[in-house]
Amino acid sequence: MNDDPTAGEVWKATADLEAAAATLLGRLLFAFSRLDVALGLCLVWTDSGKQIDALTPKVTALTFNQKLDSLTLLVKSKFSDGSKKRAAWVEWIEQAHVARTLRNELIHGRWGVDPYTSEAINVIGLPTSPEQREVRYSLQALTDAVTEIGRLQARLWQLREQRPV
Repeated sequence: MNDDPTAGEVWKATADLEAAAATLLGRLLFAFSRLDVALGLCLVWTDSGKQIDALTPKVTALTFNQKLDSLTLLVKSKFSDGSKKRAAWVEWIEQAHVARTLRNELIHGRWGVDPYTSEAINVIGLPTSPEQREVRYSLQALTDAVTEIGRLQARLWQLREQRPV
């Protein structure tokens, strides 16, 4: 935006930025929901799907965090400490926790935009809380988050193929 934008330019920049950020947040929700389903399928197909009927309702009831905890237990029981297979799963689980934390903040925060800096602003916490904080995201940062979740899903499929639990 130029140095002295008109009110109309500010309004248009705000609307355009909000639309772009909303689109990226929507794409993030789609990507995360696909990752959640992929993780659930990974859990119900453990041991070549021998317990799929029994596991499906149990896994369905789990949050994403609980699914990661269940996967952690499976990995620990299946692969020896220090093995490359276990390390690959542990690394994926750690990265999935990072994505989960980001997703929670993005979903549970409230949003605004700053047309002067071209940033989407996520405010986490109640206005009356001393822990309230603001996190600013460029559109590229939101795009990168969507890409990372897609990468996590692709890596999960690779792990399931190469190192099944």
